[in-house]
Amino acid sequence: MQNYTPHITPWPKTLIRGFFRYCPRCGEGRLFKGYLTPHSKCSACSLNFELLNADDGPAYITMGLVCLFLIPFFFIAQARYEPPFALALLISLPLTLIIILGLLPFIKGAFIAALWKSGGDN
Repeated sequence: MQNYTPHITPWPKTLIRGFFRYCPRCGEGRLFKGYLTPHSKCSACSLNFELLNADDGPAYITMGLVCLFLIPFFFIAQARYEPPFALALLISLPLTLIIILGLLPFIKGAFIAALWKSGGDN
């Protein structure tokens, strides 16, 4: 078994592993057992995921990123096409919700990887 430490694994590699929902330490074990529920430990290297509590951070980051990119799009669409209010809501609310729920597991994986890399399991 290899000796893994957060100091040896580079930041980009760690974040990419987490983003694709693999163990940030070894890159082999799956990070989640469901939509957002992490396994208790990595199946390959036995990294304890229970010590890496993401809490609400991934949700705030996901909502911030999605709103940062979608709100200008909605303003441009409103100014250019002037859709009725009901139609604008009918399009914008489901679109926003789908994008947020689609990105959330990836952002949470990267967040957990960043917690491990920064020594959040101590």
